[in-house]
Amino acid sequence: MTDKIIVTIDREYGSGGHEVGKRLADKLGVKFFDEELIARASAVTGYHEDYIRNNDEKAPEYSIPSLFSGFDSFQTSPFARIQEEEFRIIREIAAEDSCVIVGRAADYILSNERHVSIFLFAPIEDRIKRKLKVTENLPDTDYDEYSMEKHVKHVDKQRRKYYEFYTDNKWGGRDVYDLLINTSRAGIDGAVDIIAAYITGGKDKDIMSDL
Repeated sequence: MTDKIIVTIDREYGSGGHEVGKRLADKLGVKFFDEELIARASAVTGYHEDYIRNNDEKAPEYSIPSLFSGFDSFQTSPFARIQEEEFRIIREIAAEDSCVIVGRAADYILSNERHVSIFLFAPIEDRIKRKLKVTENLPDTDYDEYSMEKHVKHVDKQRRKYYEFYTDNKWGGRDVYDLLINTSRAGIDGAVDIIAAYITGGKDKDIMSDL
């Protein structure tokens, strides 16, 4: 692969974003970043990975200026330090090589970089079933269908608030992303194939190229 390819994936909780991103990176032969962003931020900030994970992709609960207007007002906040470092790491990763990055408003962070932005969604009933299956054998988890529904909606709400706070864009909006894919219809591998085909078929084209 000679041309750098950057793919950012945002996702509803339970729609398979991590798995799609991992399989897509394998298919394209590029690096994959999701949990690795937490490990890198921990190494830089000194905060424990669990602390960063618990504050990952969450908007502040107080009113403060946009992070992208400067960092001065954030320097005393551990929460702000986490966001600052994750955003810096995303830019650093994208500058180095081809990659697939999941979450963390990466599409907005890399708006000055040529990249393909994806949003994955699915009916909430399917997302609840998927997360119940994923967590059924995990220790210290005790979800039934009702509690999982509340959890899925809660995480979606946090991700929406986070994304819209830092970007002023609509989370999941059709005008924000290159591709919106229903993973219940496409399936995980189908979503991977759709994204790969989009990258290949749309290479160096514009809206006038097929006229």
